[in-house]
Parts: sequence; structure tokens; C-alpha cells
Amino acid sequence: MIATRVTGCATLRFARLANRTRLVHSHVRAPVALVRPFELPDGRLVVPLVTVGPGLCAGDIIEVDAVAEEGAEVVLTTTAATRVMSMDAGERAEQHVRLRAGRSASLEYYPALAIPFPGGSLTQTLTIHADAASRIGVVESWALGRRARDEYLQFRSLSSRTTLAIGGRPVYADALQLEPANDDVANAGVLDDRRYLAAGVFSGVEAVPEAGSSPWPPDVDAALAASRPGVAYFRALADDAPALEAAVQAALVRIAIAWGRPPVRLDRFRC
Repeated sequence: MIATRVTGCATLRFARLANRTRLVHSHVRAPVALVRPFELPDGRLVVPLVTVGPGLCAGDIIEVDAVAEEGAEVVLTTTAATRVMSMDAGERAEQHVRLRAGRSASLEYYPALAIPFPGGSLTQTLTIHADAASRIGVVESWALGRRARDEYLQFRSLSSRTTLAIGGRPVYADALQLEPANDDVANAGVLDDRRYLAAGVFSGVEAVPEAGSSPWPPDVDAALAASRPGVAYFRALADDAPALEAAVQAALVRIAIAWGRPPVRLDRFRC
């Protein structure tokens, strides 16, 4: 039986009205669903997205477009892990995320883990355009196969491309390309045999606080540092999901200190 291929989307536009961030336009098509937004005490609007169904199957395409207009403050997240299902050779799923932040806007994107199943293949792009006076925060996390089922690096391929342009000028680019059947990606130069990976980028960061503000958990290789003035990158490798989540949260605490605002607690939004 051949699974039905789907093209799902979420097109979202946020504006600052009466001194509050509002979702002023949304268009959502299954399997993407939108959970009702809610406001954090500091004024940011949290928008949880859900992908309905077993996961991303062969031929599926998911597109997310989010615009934070001048002064809007938004946190996009997902409530559960994204599963990339097993599929035949030559097949793949795709996900394309486009973020745009206007002047004095804050736009953060923190999806839950992505988990590729054996034979799964995912191609992803994340394109960000930001005003020079805005703030951007993005962290993506990957489980490189279900550990309990001994599926480490049994997926076919993971391809992810992230670009950030500020004021129309490219300032950051990152590429993840893992093909375990073709390359020794578990070696020390790539994954160092770690099972979990996170990568992110932040803008509007004048200085990254020292580790004392929020230390990395034990047995996690992590880095949070400036890649150029105003822009910081984040990387982490861990052996299990709790350690990776703790490292991501530690990074968000440090960024929050740099931004002068409370950190986002991701565990509040996970199922």
C-alpha cells in the first residue's frame, strides 16, 4: 500500500497592536496544525505547531512561513518530536521554513527533536531574513536514530541548510549533510559517536555570557560563541536526549542574559 503524499503548510503573520503581539493572519493546511497561541509574562507570544499523523513520509513537503512585523515578539515551537519515517530508496521528505523579522521584532524558532527512522531521508532548508534592529533565535535538535531500538545512523540521509541575512546581507550559513551509508559520520571529526546533535544561531547578541551563568551538563560537548559582531552560534553533541535538552536550555539561559530578558522554558511546551 502506497502512503498518500501530502503538502502541509503554516503561513503566519504577527503584528504589535495595542502594545501586545497578535497573530493577525494564519493559513494552515494539514498535516500541520496550530495550537492556540498564548502570551508569556514578558509579552512574547508562544505559538505551538503540531504535525498530525505518524510523521513525515516519502514525498511529504512541509512549508512554514512566519513574519514578525515591527515590534512583534514571537516564539515558534513544536509540541513533540518530528519523526522521519522509513521510506524506499530514492524517496525523501522535505521541510522548508522561512522566517522574517521586522524592525525591533523578536522571532525565535525552537522545534522539538527530529528523529529519522531506518531508511528515512529528509531535506530541509531554514531561511531567515532579519532587520538590523531585530532579534533572532533558532535551535534545531536531532536524534540520530532511536536509541532504544539500536537504530543509530540507520537513516539514509539528513540534509539541512540554514542561512541568516541581516539588513539584506548574508551573515551566517550552516550546512548539515549526513549520509551514513556513504561516509563515516560517527568518527571523531563529525559526531564523535554521539547520538544527539543540536545547532543554532542567535542575532542581537552583543556579548555571550561566560559559562558560569549556566554551565553545560556533564558529558556534553557544547559551544556558544560569537561568529561575528552581534551574531552567535550554538553547537552541542550528547549521548542522550535529557543531556541535549539541558544543553539547549543552558544556551537559551545565556542568550536570555545577553538579551536582558527571561529565558524560554522549552519543557513547558513538550508533550
